[in-house]
Formats: sequence, structure tokens, C-alpha cells
Amino acid sequence: MPLHFEKTGSKYDRLSYIYDRLSRSPDGVTIKDLAEELKVSTKTVQRDLHEALSGSGVYCDGRRWKLSRNSAEDGLANEERIVLGVLDSLAKQAGSAFYNKAHQLLEQVTCQLDHPLFANLDTETLSEDHIKTFSLLENAIKARHEITAMYTAVNKRKRTVKLKPLRLAFFDGYWYLLAFDAEDKDTFKKFHLKSLAAIVETEESFIYPKDVASAIEKAYSVWFSLNDSFEVRLWVDKTIAPYFERKPYHGQSIEGRDPDGSIEVVLKITDEMEILPIVQWYLPHVRILEPEWINEMLMEKIATYTKGL
Repeated sequence: MPLHFEKTGSKYDRLSYIYDRLSRSPDGVTIKDLAEELKVSTKTVQRDLHEALSGSGVYCDGRRWKLSRNSAEDGLANEERIVLGVLDSLAKQAGSAFYNKAHQLLEQVTCQLDHPLFANLDTETLSEDHIKTFSLLENAIKARHEITAMYTAVNKRKRTVKLKPLRLAFFDGYWYLLAFDAEDKDTFKKFHLKSLAAIVETEESFIYPKDVASAIEKAYSVWFSLNDSFEVRLWVDKTIAPYFERKPYHGQSIEGRDPDGSIEVVLKITDEMEILPIVQWYLPHVRILEPEWINEMLMEKIATYTKGL
């Protein structure tokens, strides 16, 4: 009897279904059968099997695809094994030093990590020294101890900084240290992690308001600030609406749907740069309805750009 599958458009759901289907079919399953059950093309199933699942104990036997019995020895459910595969793949994008350590740890859980399931995360690499930096900063953050370091800004200028470290954060492929700058009236700032050097944890302790941690947890862009949030209302064309529905931004809510399939989306942000790059990316399929001052800012950017053409 075929397993239940609800077509959600998620590749993860599809891979999970295929893996589970094979684990329950000792005689194997054909690509045609899987395509019919999933209601996708045979090319899509072939790509899933060859590119994503071939390193997870899935193999071809004639015209039928089967699952190696050895893959069940670790006692993991198919979804758990896929999640570990994704983590292994993401770790690989962070560089060989970081990946080697992560891969060894994940292999202690399962041996089915010969090939990553996914490999499309664009992120900076981390060396052995950067891993040590993570450990040092983690200790300082937990102890709430100030640190000193040498920071190289984008303009290549170096300066000694004294910081109150709050969190390590990952935004758009880069690692940052979120901290208060003790030498700049405790201004909240983000420091590119790989631009920090000669980090020393001091014995000076500090405290910070509880609402700071809460504000940081809500951040989804490096542009966020600790200012009070405000709402931005967007009109999203039907061709782009599915992307906002599949990957909702933090604090997003869909406030209206038009008969043609377009939607109105409301997001809570703390800085205009949290929304402007998103709108610019999807132009002309997204418009800013409110507030007007952000829309005017966008129009100015577009006018400046077109003048240069």
C-alpha cells in the first residue's frame, strides 16, 4: 500500500517520502512508481535519487531502487537521517577545518554520511583558528566578561576595541559578534567575526537588560537594531507570493489576499535596511504600501540608479 504523501512543494518532504517508501519495500520501487505517487516528473525523482539520496544507502538494482539494509543499523528514522545529512552538508560549506570536526561528530550518530544531501549554502569558510575563536567568545559571553580585540573595518583601518559580547550570529553567509562597544558609549554594534583578531577575555564583568536578548532572538538580518520595531506593509504579486508563504520572514503575517492571487504582507522591522534589499530583490513584483517614507527612500534609490544608465 502506498504511503500517504501530501504535496507541499518541499524537497525535504519528497526526499523523506522516498526514503521511507524504500525502507518499507524490500523488493524495491521503480522511478515511474515514485513519480506517480509523488505527482512529479520522473526526471525529478531521478535527480532526488542520484544527487540527494545515493549516499544514504539508496542504490539501483536493475530498474528498481532499493535501500541497503545496513542503513537501518544506526536506529535512526529516515527524517532524522536526512536532517543529519543536511547538517553535514551545511558544515562542509564552512570550510575543511570546521567540516572535519563536524563530520566526525555526526558520524558518531550515523555512518550514512558519505555524500551530503544538499550543498548549496553560500557561506564564508572557517579555519582552525576561527573555531578556537568561537570557543573563546562563547566562554566570554556565558561569563559576561568584556573582551579586547583588534578589529579591521571594511576600509582596512585597524583599531583596538573593548567589547561587551552578547551573541554569535550568522547572517547571509557571514558570522558576526553582536556586542556593546564599551569605548563608544556602549553602542550596540555588529562585528564581522573574521575581522576580529588578538581577542583577549578580561575579568571585567557586565550586565545588560533582559529585553536585549529578546530583541536579538527576533533578528533575521544583520541590519536589525535594538530600536522599537515598526510595521511595514507590502503588496506582493501572485508570481512572488508563494516565496513569502513558503519562507515567511520573522514577524511576518499575511493580512489580505486578492482574487488574482496577490497578497498583502505585514512585517515588523527595526531598520529600513531590513526591508529595502528584500523589496529591491523582487522588483517589480513587490511594492511598499506603508510607511510612505520608506517607499520614498526606495524611489530615490531607483532614481539614482537610473540616472547612471
